[in-house]
Amino acid sequence: MDTAQILADLRAQRERISQAITALEALEETAISRPTAKAATTAAAVKSGRTAAVAPPAAKKRVISPEGRKRMAAAQQKRWAKKKKAATPVAGAKQVASKKTAAKSAEKRVVSPESRKRMAEAQQKRWAKKKRAVKAAAKKAAAAPVATAAVKEAAKA
Repeated sequence: MDTAQILADLRAQRERISQAITALEALEETAISRPTAKAATTAAAVKSGRTAAVAPPAAKKRVISPEGRKRMAAAQQKRWAKKKKAATPVAGAKQVASKKTAAKSAEKRVVSPESRKRMAEAQQKRWAKKKRAVKAAAKKAAAAPVATAAVKEAAKA
């Protein structure tokens, strides 16, 4: 027998097996749950003789009953209550505040008017310095072409 003929027969057999698997999966889906668009498409593909891409069946979505949700909520509430109870200080125990805790519990800090004035003056000096630097750079850039032109004139003469 020719190798090409054997390959053709094997491919045909693979096609028939694939169609049978698709048909069985379509029957299983319609028997278990209400028909979906995917099942209808698969069934139509089987009837027409075409095979659709066969994907592995998706895992069913798990549904939690209302009683189960209530049990979960109660268990979570117990865990939070236990954690909250552990966090509350014992009556009569001496409390030691860390620096971070003390800073958070302290009142809001206010900057005095003198300090505000000093900060504003310092900021104005920084802005003025930056503005002077920009002006100097612009002046230098404007003067550069004139100097270059003067050098070229001197070179020609």
